[in-house]
Amino acid sequence: LPDLFGHVAQMPQILRQLGLDNAILWRGFGGRRAEYWWEAPDGSSVLLMHLPPEGYCNATRVAFNGDEMVARAMRAVDYERERTVSGQVLLMNGVDHVEPHPAIPQLVDRLSQNDGIRARHSTLAAYVDGVRRRVTREDAPPLETVAGELRGGEDYANLLPGVLSARAYLKQANARIQTELERDAEPLSTFAWLAGHSYPRGELRYAWRTLIQNQPHDSICGCSIDAVHEENMSRFARAEQVAEALAERAATHLSDLVAPAPEGALRLVVFNTDAQARSGVVEATIDLPYASAEPHRRVDPEALDRPVRFWPRDAYIAGVSDGNGAAMPFQLLDEHDVIATVMSRYETPWQLHARRARLLFRADEIPSFGYATFDVHFDNAALKGCATNAGTDVSPVAQPFRAVTAADRTIENEHLRVTVNDDGTLDVEEKATGRVIRRAATLEDVGDVGDEYNYSPPANDVHITTSGPAEISRIVAGPLRAAFHFGYELQVPASASADRRSRSLETVSMSVSLEVSLDAGSRHVAVRATVVNRARDHRLRILVPSGAARVASARSDSAFACIERPAERVPPPGKLMELPVSAAPFQSFVDAGDARGGVTVMSSGLAEYEIVAEPNEGSRNTIALTLIRAVGDLSRDDLVTRPSGHAGPSVSTPGAQCLGVHRFRIGIAPRSIPPAAVALFAASRAFLLPVRSQIAGSNAGPGSRSQSFIALTSEPSGIVLSALTGADDRDAVILRLFNPEPHATRVTVALTDGMASAFVVDLLERRQEEVAVVDGGATLDVAPSQIRTIELVPLG
Repeated sequence: LPDLFGHVAQMPQILRQLGLDNAILWRGFGGRRAEYWWEAPDGSSVLLMHLPPEGYCNATRVAFNGDEMVARAMRAVDYERERTVSGQVLLMNGVDHVEPHPAIPQLVDRLSQNDGIRARHSTLAAYVDGVRRRVTREDAPPLETVAGELRGGEDYANLLPGVLSARAYLKQANARIQTELERDAEPLSTFAWLAGHSYPRGELRYAWRTLIQNQPHDSICGCSIDAVHEENMSRFARAEQVAEALAERAATHLSDLVAPAPEGALRLVVFNTDAQARSGVVEATIDLPYASAEPHRRVDPEALDRPVRFWPRDAYIAGVSDGNGAAMPFQLLDEHDVIATVMSRYETPWQLHARRARLLFRADEIPSFGYATFDVHFDNAALKGCATNAGTDVSPVAQPFRAVTAADRTIENEHLRVTVNDDGTLDVEEKATGRVIRRAATLEDVGDVGDEYNYSPPANDVHITTSGPAEISRIVAGPLRAAFHFGYELQVPASASADRRSRSLETVSMSVSLEVSLDAGSRHVAVRATVVNRARDHRLRILVPSGAARVASARSDSAFACIERPAERVPPPGKLMELPVSAAPFQSFVDAGDARGGVTVMSSGLAEYEIVAEPNEGSRNTIALTLIRAVGDLSRDDLVTRPSGHAGPSVSTPGAQCLGVHRFRIGIAPRSIPPAAVALFAASRAFLLPVRSQIAGSNAGPGSRSQSFIALTSEPSGIVLSALTGADDRDAVILRLFNPEPHATRVTVALTDGMASAFVVDLLERRQEEVAVVDGGATLDVAPSQIRTIELVPLG
């Protein structure tokens, strides 16, 4: 792991479950010794070998002059002798994009002529074996153990933390496609396989392989030349097309199994691929074909693999009912005419005139790892006046509910009251406690004269924050969702000044439009922001105050873990390669506050947060998420935040200025006492991973109105789902879980149609131990911070 820009806390456990017992790394750790033990939160450990400050190329600058060549190498040997416990010295020749040096055999021979040195042209595996033999001897001095996340050591080597926010559009695309694969394509394909369809193993491998080609550190981190990242976007497009097609195919297979809808209705199948049952507001899009858009073409609607049903053009939604026939609250968001395309295995694509409706309805208890069905009922123009944007039902609602409302500049439900201020910021009140988070969603723009690796402010910066005026253009009034649409212009300097010491006097306008919405029953407010970036050399962040006077630490999600970090990093003494920053990574949530209250902010695809002071305030108490960091160079040598000079080649990268349209989705959830880690994961998943709906075929099968393919319980609660997929090389289901809590939990899992056997497997799906199947289920314990992968083999 020589060149990663920091290391996740769970890496030792990940390596162990991949069959690896060692790690060779460079950045992120400032220890001066060459050998350590590195321990994950669950106690897994690996032998860590720490590269020198020069990194993975301490023997690269080999000269053809023999004496000079040996002198350089001996200086590296002498340095390493001072660091090593094992007596093993690693000289690495080669660096990015270079070929093996022809003088290496000569260098090995000359080094071996020195007293006390035996040089070999060797391998990393042999080096690791030599180190391990020495450090595990009984007479060897004990090695120091380092634990958890490694994101420091700036007095030893550059961390280059600005890559978290460079070219954020790459991170957004990566997160979107990973989510499509992990939460839709793989689980739905697994359900379809359990229901009798073939599993698309080859297509999934292609999608993952294409996506992973974008994940080397200089690619996904956005610190390459423009041409590299243009190719990244091409790969993302290919992977996304396959992922979407596989999810759609599996959902279609499953929806064709359910019982058909009654006359005058459409049946919606709502899928839940999570490990917990889901309730709440579901958004669905429905197309109602009323005529062919190709009148010259003869197509038998009944001859298609999914027969097409035509509806009267004036048909409208009159109600929604659940699987028991009980009416559910619903709301029509919008409807308009479209040209819809029907795909078939037996015909070329057929285009139809259709009425497209975007609909909300309440769904209760969609089962985990399964689906529930809902019927959308229609009527004709005779009752047109009954259907309104407010969601009037034509029949009474089975269960009472509290509607969300909008009035003037305020929307509210039973939990939250959200007010849009004149300047475009939000006041969010938690009604149970009366706590108010003021001026949330403030936009902050500052100069950035850094590069793709590091943020660096100009000496004479100009700070700009949201000032409005915010003009509300549209109101959605409930009862299931209330929303305001508004926008404003943010005037910012056009670029850095010519000498890069300040921001230019010329300004440009960044257009900002926002949709702020609140659903009935929700404990978070959703913010959709669209920003048109017309400026260069700047950083744009969104600020959400925690409501606490001071924040000492914050929690965010990482790979298989919830990590708590101090709000402010104190620079170590001595000479620094770069200045430590308090900005840190997150995947989907950041939680900050104190013991009495705080806020959780959720987003997908953004990767950098920092706990900062509110504008014109002193103490750090506000979550800042970086939306855009616009720079024009791969590397520069004039950054105040990186006094060590260049971190890469000096190449202009105008694409890193990120000009154009950017879209973000952010959830803001006030809270009282700090939530458990598993609750933070659950809240972020509920916000970021909405359930998926699919129209059932008009000749659907005899299947049930709701079904769960896998049953899973945990006691006490503390399990987070990581993956649900088919096995890579055999007919089985793979379920991966992790426990982010400090207590152990016991998990019982079963396939609802019967299970022949179950196994604990590692991350490569190699069987480690069999788990007894008792009463149809397999039970195992999951220790604190442990990753567990379970293989479930169905009957037959």
